[in-house]
Amino acid sequence: MLVATLLSGQYLLNHTMVKYIDRADEYRLDRLKNNLEVYMDEVGLFDTEWVSEDVWQRLLTVSYRIDLTHTYIPMNILLKREYPQLLRFHPDEFETRVSLLNRDGKVIRGDGLGSNEMMSEIVVDGDIAGWVAYPHHQSLTEQADIEFTEQQSTFFTWGAVLLTFVIVVLLLIFVNHFMKPIRQLTQGMRQLSQGKFSTRLSIYRQDEFGQLQKDFNHLAACLEKSRHSRNQWIADISHELRTPLTILHGSLEAIEDGIRPASIENLHKIHEEVMLLSRLVEDFYQVALNDIGGLSYKMQILDFQQLVSKSVASIEGVAQEKGLLLCYDVKEGDYRINGDEARLGQMITNLLINSLSYTDAYTHADEAGRIEVLLYNQSGNVVLEINDSEPGVAEDELSQLFERLYRTEMSRNRRHGGAGLGLSIVRQIVEAHSGKITAHSSRLGGLSLVIELPL
Repeated sequence: MLVATLLSGQYLLNHTMVKYIDRADEYRLDRLKNNLEVYMDEVGLFDTEWVSEDVWQRLLTVSYRIDLTHTYIPMNILLKREYPQLLRFHPDEFETRVSLLNRDGKVIRGDGLGSNEMMSEIVVDGDIAGWVAYPHHQSLTEQADIEFTEQQSTFFTWGAVLLTFVIVVLLLIFVNHFMKPIRQLTQGMRQLSQGKFSTRLSIYRQDEFGQLQKDFNHLAACLEKSRHSRNQWIADISHELRTPLTILHGSLEAIEDGIRPASIENLHKIHEEVMLLSRLVEDFYQVALNDIGGLSYKMQILDFQQLVSKSVASIEGVAQEKGLLLCYDVKEGDYRINGDEARLGQMITNLLINSLSYTDAYTHADEAGRIEVLLYNQSGNVVLEINDSEPGVAEDELSQLFERLYRTEMSRNRRHGGAGLGLSIVRQIVEAHSGKITAHSSRLGGLSLVIELPL
């Protein structure tokens, strides 16, 4: 490509130089024609045939610099002035190539016509009196022009070489500028495909590649968090299942070894552990179904108040047995929503059971434990609010209540048999209905759960 550029540059330089010299000679030829017209009109000639050799030579010499129509020196003085013999016998390149033709087209001065001539008419009193002719240049002939062209060609060649070198260097820098982050991304993706989710890219750019690096790091962080959550999920499931299985195993071995009798009481305890295990498996199944999109929702217009009232009525007996005071208050309003009746019923039941399980029968003030269920409209939403009395939840733990297998380790703990999945399932159902659930410290001293569902 460099060779082609140099050759084309050389050709263009020579061609342009020839055109330039041709143009300069064309201007000089035009002055010569004008001077011939002035001379012939002055002396009364109507054919260049009558222009003498001496006048022709003088006009050639004068026309190099002077146009007779634009000089204050009288023509007779210019043409009669003696010129050095050197000019006569050593004409320049233009003077040797120009020709003078009469009105019949016959060459009377010069070397004759070629195949590529510039022709200019000599007009006197409106009639053609002859022509001056000059052949176009096909190549450079003057040594000075040739040397100048060669010098320019040398400069052009070195300039092209230098420019090519600079372009190559800049191209390498440019390519490296774009290829470096691409190589980093490629290597990073390869490490991610090998399970190395701790991989991070160094971010040192503020352009689109820098944003791509940030997105890669975000993806890697999400994958790492997902793997950690999965491993923690498996470990927590194993831990949750191990406890009831250990109790079952120990109880059955004790009965087999005769340490404990196979009484109704012992069998009832075994049955409770089996039911606990069954609930755990069902909860795990529900969460897993939601993760893989297996939970189906049959949406329809329903009365949410009826669902809440039904669920509250179903636990009134249990609340009384535990010595808890259950209060239910419904504000007047519209409670028709679009939802799945079965899933929403499951959600309400889980919330109520959570309060029943984690509310003490008596507070520190020796007052009966209390659960309040409130239902009202607010900002175009149906709001279900469940407040309970002591024990409470620390402020820094409120945001973690909806995480899987999370349980507070103080007052509201595993003594009630929970696996920490109930509120996680509730959140999934709420979000499936385009709602939101939040946890706050209750004014009764315990926990307040607020569910908002759109009308």
